[in-house]
Amino acid sequence: MQKAAKTAVYCLHRNDFAAAARELTAVETVAAELQPLITAESTLRSGSFTAAIEEYAEARIFKHYLEHGCLLPSTAMALATRDEYLGGLLDFTGELNRFAVLRATARDVAAVKRARDVVDAIFGAMLQFDLRNGPARKKFDSLKYTLKKLESLLYELQLAGPFQSTRMDGPDGAGADNAPQGEGGAAKDMDDDDA
Repeated sequence: MQKAAKTAVYCLHRNDFAAAARELTAVETVAAELQPLITAESTLRSGSFTAAIEEYAEARIFKHYLEHGCLLPSTAMALATRDEYLGGLLDFTGELNRFAVLRATARDVAAVKRARDVVDAIFGAMLQFDLRNGPARKKFDSLKYTLKKLESLLYELQLAGPFQSTRMDGPDGAGADNAPQGEGGAAKDMDDDDA
């Protein structure tokens, strides 16, 4: 189950939604087969089963975000308990950070800003919880760093501004043609006082 869920996330990062859906269906099939055992002996739920369901929740939330631009509510995920959903949600923020980095390379400032806003909203909601030491607390701590990374990424993207190409016509790549390009692709004129 966990491998299939991880593969679904991998597929989503590569825009292969059909393959991701197949992997998520495989998780649901195995979970349905195990459900009678889990119901009969509740101690079997913790450990690897919970880890797999958290990974599944992460993949489902990520897929929903990519398709609809919003979070999948916990009520739409019958397989996951509240804590498993929460673990998947916190793990989702790491995938959203990776997605934002890819969008930043395409200069998609709006997508990076949306990702930062979603992580910021999750962070604000998580502040309402009294998290004790445990898995959720560790994931919350990593959420803080994810938010900081997204804020830094957005800041650097804003500083970089629109992508500008430069010409390198000289034999060593230097010279007047190496000046930043203005509108229409022409090099901006520089006075000696500007240098």
